[in-house]
Formats: sequence, C-alpha cells, structure tokens
Amino acid sequence: MEVKKTRIIVSTVTGGIDDRVNPAFGRTPTFTMVDVENGEIVNVQVVQNPGYSQPRGAGVTAAQFCIDQGADAVIAGQFGPNSSGVLQAAGIRMVSAPATMTVKEAVEAFLRGELSGAVFGPEGGGMGRGMGRGGGMGRGRRGGW
Repeated sequence: MEVKKTRIIVSTVTGGIDDRVNPAFGRTPTFTMVDVENGEIVNVQVVQNPGYSQPRGAGVTAAQFCIDQGADAVIAGQFGPNSSGVLQAAGIRMVSAPATMTVKEAVEAFLRGELSGAVFGPEGGGMGRGMGRGGGMGRGRRGGW
C-alpha cells in the first residue's frame, strides 16, 4: 500500500499545533510545518520565517522558503499578490483559515476538504505597507527636447 504524504505549512505567531493561524503570510513570525501521512499528523516542526523582518520582499522570501521546505499546501489568513504569485507558479495550494482556528483545527479541516479557498489581500498583511500603483510613466517632456 502506498503511503500518501503531505506537508502543510501554516502561518503562526509562536508556532506549534495549538497556536492559532496568523492572518499574515509574508510577515508571520513563524511557520508550523505539519507532515501528514494517510490523513494522520505524524510530525510537527516550528521554524522561523526568514522573510519576517525583511524591509521588503517578505512575501516572496516566505513563499520561496515554503517551496524549499517541500510544502504541498500553505495555510494563512490571507496572501499578498507577490507571495501568491510565487506559490501559484510552484503549484502549491494556498488556503485561508480564520485566526480563530488552531493549527491542528485548520489542518484537519483542510484534510476534510472544508478549507479550500484563499483570501488575497495587500502584501504585508495589512501592516501599512502599500503596493505602488503608479503607471511608471514619469513627467518627461513631450516632443523629444
């Protein structure tokens, strides 16, 4: 019989199976990595998010870290445009869970198929860091002089 293994990485503040899901993905302090075999949690590991304290690019760094850790799915409150693009390109499922859920509850709900969609928001998890929306055209002179 083939063993079905899945690695789910959850955004957390302090980490662990009883911690709650952190709303932010890119700027979450820790990730809780949960290994599942045949629907059962077999291993839980807490790791620091290398993107947490970066001045910029936190979402991309966090997403690349999840790819490097072999994630099949990532659970957070919401995902910014940069992190979601990287995760999507790597074929990693993004799933949103409410901050009221513990890691264990979120993983179990995901495995039952109760969590499926992802919520997308501004990069930085609403911490006041906006994305530049300018067209980048500048104010150059017309007419070539």
